[in-house]
Amino acid sequence: MSLAPRVGRGRLVVALGLCAGLLVACGGGQSGGDAQGPGAGAPAVARDSGQPMTEAQALQAGAALNAKSLQDALARARTLPATSAVAPGEVAPIGAYTLGEVSRKAVGRVAVFRFYNTGTGAHFYTTDVGEREQVYRTAPSMSPEGEAFYAASAPSTGLSPVHRFFNTQTGVHFYTVSEEERDSVVANLPQFNYEGVAYHASLVPAAGFKPLYRFFLIGQGVHFYTASEEESQSVKANMSATHQYEGVGYYVMDAACASPPCGSTGPNRPRVFIPLHGNNQLADEASLDADWTYVRQNAHGIWGNNANISDAQSASLIRKMATRNLITEFPVPSGTSAWLPLSAFNNLQELYPDLDQSLNPEAIAFYTSDTSRWNGRTVAQAEAIYTDPAASATRRYGAVYTGWQPQNFDPTNAKYIYNNPNALMAFRSSKGTFIECPLGGCTSGKLGEAFRRAIRETHVRGRPFIWFASNANRTTPGWLASFQATYNAVANEGLWRPEDVIVIMNYGGVYPMLPEAVGGVAADTSTGLAYWALQQRAAATP
Repeated sequence: MSLAPRVGRGRLVVALGLCAGLLVACGGGQSGGDAQGPGAGAPAVARDSGQPMTEAQALQAGAALNAKSLQDALARARTLPATSAVAPGEVAPIGAYTLGEVSRKAVGRVAVFRFYNTGTGAHFYTTDVGEREQVYRTAPSMSPEGEAFYAASAPSTGLSPVHRFFNTQTGVHFYTVSEEERDSVVANLPQFNYEGVAYHASLVPAAGFKPLYRFFLIGQGVHFYTASEEESQSVKANMSATHQYEGVGYYVMDAACASPPCGSTGPNRPRVFIPLHGNNQLADEASLDADWTYVRQNAHGIWGNNANISDAQSASLIRKMATRNLITEFPVPSGTSAWLPLSAFNNLQELYPDLDQSLNPEAIAFYTSDTSRWNGRTVAQAEAIYTDPAASATRRYGAVYTGWQPQNFDPTNAKYIYNNPNALMAFRSSKGTFIECPLGGCTSGKLGEAFRRAIRETHVRGRPFIWFASNANRTTPGWLASFQATYNAVANEGLWRPEDVIVIMNYGGVYPMLPEAVGGVAADTSTGLAYWALQQRAAATP
């Protein structure tokens, strides 16, 4: 993942700090917008007087720059009722948030996740899944930016604990890897509540670790931390007048293998769903069944978009496949203040009772890229209808997903979801996200970055991400190569998760559908794409 610094309008990735010495003495990394250690290293400089700050001045300076908006969000998280029945524009928390809790991790790597505060320009870092979920759900100004770096979650030979404190006066956190500094804070600063060990890091270079760099913002008493070599070099080259490089603080775990896959292989590969739309011919012609046997027997699910396909054809296609997992796509209705009842697939099950007991309605996915269409409607309202536990098992869905376009995750686009509280609420409240992105269109550039942002922002909530891989009515060869390019670009960043889904959408069936393979090699066809993706999943399974 690229972590290029935000420098526009002064929005650099910063971590408020109190010490200008090496980060070994100060700690840092967990909460990039927090104070980084009272009284350690060289004294910070007061930005107005040019004189060294006292400890109290430095604490107040840090608090003034960043604490208020984050603490407002956390306070809001503690006071909002734990319910999804909230007013339009509000975001309900999913559970109680408790300051001072550092979750106990299993042995291994833990992601340090980064949020960007769009109100202050500061950043917030956390390893705690519950904490990041709560901030994500209750603080619209905190924009998730993915996994910044990785650290060890448990003690191990050669690693040192990074300690976490909470300042009850300023509402910020303080991290230090120095045992001496930790003891000094405990003894002398009662406003700092010790919250335990956040994670572990190495004080020396080691295999599988990379440096965490530190910069001091001259005259501001603020520090900037990054584990990105590219980002570090960019700051050195372009911002040396304001950012004094202070060296390597300590060493964090290499992100390349922080969570599988390591590189382009590993167990985390998405599931493959076959859509109804566009596969009318496969549904109708039994003579073609032998040309997609592997896909029929190994696909993980069915994408229920029943546009331009009859009920009889849908039922026929479903019967041919071994899978019975179903995700139904349905458009967000416009011009009404309530969710419309869904009848299409209930009718299908009623028309063909043999499907009734075999289908597993995993989710219903509501789609629109028009952020204004939400009009105060919430996912909670949809869940009340479509996940009603009182309904028959074959008449309800396990979850409600939302569907978007990559442009909805581009801050420069008018349809950016963060510009519309109701759209943002719908996205954050849903149990999964699907994004339609043309093959080859999401490998780089603005569209690619928006696509990856959507993946990261879905995964931070522990939700499945669905790539709606469309051919955009392409009729010329090269669909497979474009598909592989996008798939591998995501895989090489380690973004795929095993619960994720790829839906291979052949609009109108205009691209060749068969065969799935030629001589054991995936063909440049719609079933060939599914065959290739299933092979990646099979090869990656331990």
